[in-house]
Amino acid sequence: MDITLNLMDVHRGQLAAHVHGVSVVTEVGSLLGIESGGRLLVMKVQSLSFAEPKEVHRVGLSGTSVSSEPLRHLTGLVVGRLRRDSGRLTFVSDSLSSPALGAEAFPLTDDELSSILGGDAATPADIHLGDDLRGGGRLTIDLQNLVSRHVAVLGSSGQGKSCFTAAVLQQIAKMPKARVVIFDINGEYEDAFPASSYPPNAIKVTRIGGSDSDSYRIPYYALGRLGLQRLLLPSDKTQRPALTFALDHLNKIKWFASSKGAGLESDTQASLFDDCRGDRVLDAQAIIQCLRAGTAPVASAWPPMQAMGPLIADSHAISPSNKGLERNAWNYGNISPLITRIARFTDDEMFKDVVDVAGGAGCGGPLSWRNESKAVVERLFGGDEVDWRVHIVDLRRVSHDLTPFVLGAVLELYAFELFSRGQENKRETLLVLEEAHHYLRQMGTGDEAVNNALAYERLAKEGRKFGLALWLSTQRPSEISPTVLSQCNTWVSFRLSSEKDLSAIQSASEWADKREVRRIAGLARQNALAFGGSLQLATLIRAPTADPLPRSEDGRFNQWADSLDDGLDVNEFL
Repeated sequence: MDITLNLMDVHRGQLAAHVHGVSVVTEVGSLLGIESGGRLLVMKVQSLSFAEPKEVHRVGLSGTSVSSEPLRHLTGLVVGRLRRDSGRLTFVSDSLSSPALGAEAFPLTDDELSSILGGDAATPADIHLGDDLRGGGRLTIDLQNLVSRHVAVLGSSGQGKSCFTAAVLQQIAKMPKARVVIFDINGEYEDAFPASSYPPNAIKVTRIGGSDSDSYRIPYYALGRLGLQRLLLPSDKTQRPALTFALDHLNKIKWFASSKGAGLESDTQASLFDDCRGDRVLDAQAIIQCLRAGTAPVASAWPPMQAMGPLIADSHAISPSNKGLERNAWNYGNISPLITRIARFTDDEMFKDVVDVAGGAGCGGPLSWRNESKAVVERLFGGDEVDWRVHIVDLRRVSHDLTPFVLGAVLELYAFELFSRGQENKRETLLVLEEAHHYLRQMGTGDEAVNNALAYERLAKEGRKFGLALWLSTQRPSEISPTVLSQCNTWVSFRLSSEKDLSAIQSASEWADKREVRRIAGLARQNALAFGGSLQLATLIRAPTADPLPRSEDGRFNQWADSLDDGLDVNEFL
């Protein structure tokens, strides 16, 4: 309900004094209480205007005095009401009530502000999100309400997203049964969780790529059939069926490195090749028929990734000719771009740094995609019981062009395991996705885009029922899937200046008031607008500071001007 409040000129229209001190009453966004028949309505200031003094004070204006005529007007909205239950103040969201004409307005006390914003932390599960910029109240929220229906933290680079995320996660990490997985794109969160500050093994770090003791390279066969199809981008008509055949039978092939070909586990030499050569065609066709018939035994180890090439080539290129069977050059030309893409990845040092393309024995037991995928999920997200509270998955070595493919495949595997496990076997997990715009976005067009979006969109839409809470952090909300954004219930937005990003917030959130969203572009550093279904009302806050800070501070360029030590010869540095 829009209302207008007149401020008498004798009050100067800026400050109001009461027993608890002096309050600002004319700042946009501040809260006022309006007496209304035993109830205290809460009004949020939307705008401030001034009457024209010459018009108000002109001669003959009903004999009114200058001191009694209102010159300042506040326009605001009724956002709720305060009531006292059993001696405790309770805020009830209510936008339909309206005050009586002539009702008096009062600045709110600290107790009243705290009851509106959520109150002081009273239980171990309450989380401090920040302090109200206008009234000074403390914004706290129960962990269940905060994360159970997903959180979106937005803001341009350097505005405080990582510091805010780390400050909240540090509070959660103190809880003995916490289970937080952080996809750390830039490798900045390890500094915020020093192992010495927590019980033994409470903080776990896994680095994707590299050769350190805590490094982990994802086996290519653990990316799953869908992950490899997303990576290799086959055409639908000819390449996809050939790739599907190769993936279905990859666990029955042995690689012969000397001849760069493949065969069955019992073979002594290679018969399958990826270069359309003319020899051993009959043997190759016999192997393909054996694989199609399902009579080939499972191999003892996964072949290297390049073994997919011979399976793709000989399953599609061999055809009858005047002289019998041959590897047909025309047929081979249809699938040769796919073979080239496989070769490009197996030769790419950046890809091989994070994905193991060499093959191997797998996770143990008979080779199967399901077992390998489950092993990767448990390595990154944990099994039924974990001894860590926070698992930081350091992804700094994953190049940005590979991020959508690698992380998209991991999320696909996680989604499959999560939904297969069922609601009766929940493992309550908070998954923090840093810089989410790099991989929670549509890839391709049409049906291809729909297929690529299935995993993370289903996680956002249905993961809550299976114990998964998402925490999305991004500087470009307009590049994230609108379906994922629309599932977020709690929003904390630092400064964003792009009209496209602001429009994405407006369209994705049912809680976003257009007037509030416009204010996001003018926020100072470390200030944010918090709103959503888990909060009583949209609130401008100063975000808490993480201690210690994540590794996301600005560069120290002023040190370029520091003078050299007196004892050194400047010429040695020139």
